[in-house]
Amino acid sequence: MFTREITGIFILFFLLILVFLAPPLVFKMSLLIIFGFALAELYFLIEKPYWPSIIVFIFLVGFLFLLSSFEQNRSLFLYAIFISAINDSAAFYVGKKYGSRKIFPDTSPNKTLEGLLAGIFISSSLLFLIAYLKVFNFDKIFFMNSGMSLFAILLICSIFAVIGDYLESKIKRIAKVKDSGSLLPGHGGMLDRVDSHIFVIPLFFIISGATL
Repeated sequence: MFTREITGIFILFFLLILVFLAPPLVFKMSLLIIFGFALAELYFLIEKPYWPSIIVFIFLVGFLFLLSSFEQNRSLFLYAIFISAINDSAAFYVGKKYGSRKIFPDTSPNKTLEGLLAGIFISSSLLFLIAYLKVFNFDKIFFMNSGMSLFAILLICSIFAVIGDYLESKIKRIAKVKDSGSLLPGHGGMLDRVDSHIFVIPLFFIISGATL
């Protein structure tokens, strides 16, 4: 009944261990394996390249090129993950309870305008508040992007979280499958779980200047 939530707790537990305790090599290799699985699932979903799969592939490869930046800025990496994680959760629960206007009926029939807007607004506002209160050490990002510019970055990244989710849904619709795999109970495959992160994390690091 709560398969999605239970799996989500295990994923969060693994993520926290990886970010705060893993040695640099283990951190990089873990991400390489995770996104390697996602790349493999993408490969098996497509019979020939088409624009959604090409875009996802480009961002996947780009993600792997930034592994060193992610490892050197782990708190910021965790922060970036929460952009799409909170976006996804807020959109799911708000859309499920209050959603009525379908936005992608052919690609993602469960997605609603209410859920989409709630996901973007809640994730951007909550994470801006977390950064403003300096729950983590974000000196670098606040030095380069103070005030409303940080909120704008969060909004942009939240929108790209929606784009990433849409493109992966488009790929699955073309492949005529519900999930990219069955590796994660309640969530589907690895690509299902990281589709938004593929776009959000590299974009957030690049815009915020964390790759410099």
